[in-house]
Amino acid sequence: MYLTVSTTRVPATDLGFLLHKHPDRVQEFTQPFGTATVFYPEVTETRCTAALLLEVDPIALARRRRSTPDFALAQYVNDRSYAASSLLAAALADVFRSARGGRGGSRQAVADDKIPLEIAIPVLPCRGGSGVATRLFGPLGWTVDAEPIPLDETITEWGDSRYVRLRLTGTVRLADALNHLYVLLPVFDESKHYWQGPDEVDKLLRSGAGWLETHPDRELITRRYLGRGPGLAARALERLAEVEDFRPRRRTTVPRPTTHRSR
Repeated sequence: MYLTVSTTRVPATDLGFLLHKHPDRVQEFTQPFGTATVFYPEVTETRCTAALLLEVDPIALARRRRSTPDFALAQYVNDRSYAASSLLAAALADVFRSARGGRGGSRQAVADDKIPLEIAIPVLPCRGGSGVATRLFGPLGWTVDAEPIPLDETITEWGDSRYVRLRLTGTVRLADALNHLYVLLPVFDESKHYWQGPDEVDKLLRSGAGWLETHPDRELITRRYLGRGPGLAARALERLAEVEDFRPRRRTTVPRPTTHRSR
């Protein structure tokens, strides 16, 4: 499974600086369930693309069975090697940790800028249909192209599968874009590859800070993200409501009543 992130902000090679990964190098990162590789298939001054490729080791994944209830019945036959899921989100969080935090060092202004971005995920499980992708990414400033993938291109009557080819375009801060992906990839699949404890609420609120509390589908996102943890979704929604209550609101000027003096 993999995803790509592209920009046309000139110089586009600044993408390597923002991701803290040099465009001239191929870097591998060991994960508990496989290997994540970062490389750049396209590097020019006008367009630069970074790719994150995750190769899942099914044996390593099966050995984590005691902490991965989703695979109890199908630990050897599943789509985890091909479809974007919480595995890809976890790898993204690890490999791009500094970028997700918005750290830019001596060039912090570049990291703080909104830049033109294009994100492509060739195979994304999308429970509820392609419209769910628009519902979740659209309010975050993305233009969403979610193309359903047919079950079999040669047998049209079988219809579409539950997977889509996802393409997002928009002018977004890179750190925000990565956090959108980290939170929402598991939401589309409605499944996680590890047991969720109370600390998952803090992870969600940190990664969703500044956008999740105002998202029109924040309840759907929260319940799918934390669905496996008993009571976690309710706890997270309560905290999100508290954040929303304390957001500064625009003052409404109330005109003073006109007083007429009697002569």
